[in-house]
Amino acid sequence: MMNDSNNPPSDPVRYESPPLGFGDQQLLQQAQQRNNKALWGIFALLLVLTVGVVFVLPSMVQPAAPPPVVVAAAATAAAPAEAAPFAEAQRMRFRQQAQDALAPLLDLQETLDKQQVQQWAGDAYTAALTIAQQGDTAYSAQQYEQAIALYQQALTAMQTISSSTADVFAARMAEGTAALAAGDATTADAAFSVAILLDPNSSDAVQGMERARVLDKVLALMDEGEALQADSKFDDARDRFQQAIALDPAHEPAKQALAGIATAQANQNFAAVMSRGFTALQAGNAEAAKAAFEQAGSMRPGSSEVAAALQQAKDQQTLSAITVQINAATVAEANEDWATALAAWNAALVIDPNLVDVQTGQRRTQSRTNLDNFLTDTIANPLRLGDDAVYAQTEQVLRDATTLLTPGPKLQSQLQQVQAFLARAKVPVDVTIQSDGQTTVTLYGVGELGLLTTKTVSLPPGSYVAVGVRAGYRDVRQEFVVGLDGQGVQITVSCNDTI
Repeated sequence: MMNDSNNPPSDPVRYESPPLGFGDQQLLQQAQQRNNKALWGIFALLLVLTVGVVFVLPSMVQPAAPPPVVVAAAATAAAPAEAAPFAEAQRMRFRQQAQDALAPLLDLQETLDKQQVQQWAGDAYTAALTIAQQGDTAYSAQQYEQAIALYQQALTAMQTISSSTADVFAARMAEGTAALAAGDATTADAAFSVAILLDPNSSDAVQGMERARVLDKVLALMDEGEALQADSKFDDARDRFQQAIALDPAHEPAKQALAGIATAQANQNFAAVMSRGFTALQAGNAEAAKAAFEQAGSMRPGSSEVAAALQQAKDQQTLSAITVQINAATVAEANEDWATALAAWNAALVIDPNLVDVQTGQRRTQSRTNLDNFLTDTIANPLRLGDDAVYAQTEQVLRDATTLLTPGPKLQSQLQQVQAFLARAKVPVDVTIQSDGQTTVTLYGVGELGLLTTKTVSLPPGSYVAVGVRAGYRDVRQEFVVGLDGQGVQITVSCNDTI
């Protein structure tokens, strides 16, 4: 123990340096060298004073008791002084331990201050400082063991703050990114600034802060571009979006808006062409409408809207074409030109075979065409009425025509003519046949008339053939017609050419 009190320690600071705490550590570091020299001098002075008190002072004072007592008393009085160096050494040891506990706390504090910890962990950091200051208070009161515990507690708190930097960095990056997306430049700038303090080498944080500081300009350009686009000023809008991208190449809304310009222009052009087509359709110009819709189809292949519009144009074309044929058929029917009317109805059915009115018109016209053909043939060949079957058929046709139809002028004339032919078709007409008396005459359909020079027979209107035969002569054949006009007919049948 005496060796500890008589031999100076290797580090004189442990003895006489001023009380050291968290708050005055920086002052100590500045005065360290100066204090070391002063402390050595103080230590030497204290040593001299101690020796003087122990050995010189007793001899200078007159003792109140006999020398033995003085010796004993001196020995007794010297005992407490013997313990002082040990207690002081213990105190200085705890003091050094407190300083050792303080050193890493100060280093970590310096690191956190450089990271501007107050901006991102202010409450926790303030709490840690409070604990450290409590350690200072204990240190100043030379309660070093308590100071050690408090310094260690403060260190643990700051270590917890320091270990949270990665999480805080991630949180600030997320906050900054969200603020950028929300258009909040102030919040984004603050968040990325903290992130940079925590990780100065983060390119993402730097980029985020740069983006935040131009965000207001970017948003203003975006607003201008969108307003210009709404006014269909696409070139000016494109320029604003390009400026925004130049300021912030990572601004996705600007990229999307720039890409949307082409789409907007294409949509506008498409809408204009479609509008032109519908205008033509409303004007009844199906051909022009179809051309416009086909152009729109080339602009937007597979568009259901274009397909529907084209179908409307085609339907209108079909309707127009059908209307043309219906009108032609109607006019032809009015003129009793049944062949032309039938052709028109048939053409309409080719366009759309499902039109009921057209089907009805076609059937009606087909019937009138057949009637017209029959009557025309009868008038052109009235001798056909000589055939009983043809006669009966014609009578039936006339009955049907007069009961079922409202005849026009042409049909009335046809019916009248055929009726007149029917009235004369069965009235016989005298036919006089002359021969040479040597030729045998036969009348087909009637019979053999034999040899004759003159013979009159009554025949109904029609076509007949008379044949003459004579031995040694060429046969002769004579065709003749008995008309419906009632006039008699005279023919000669004789074989005159020898063989």
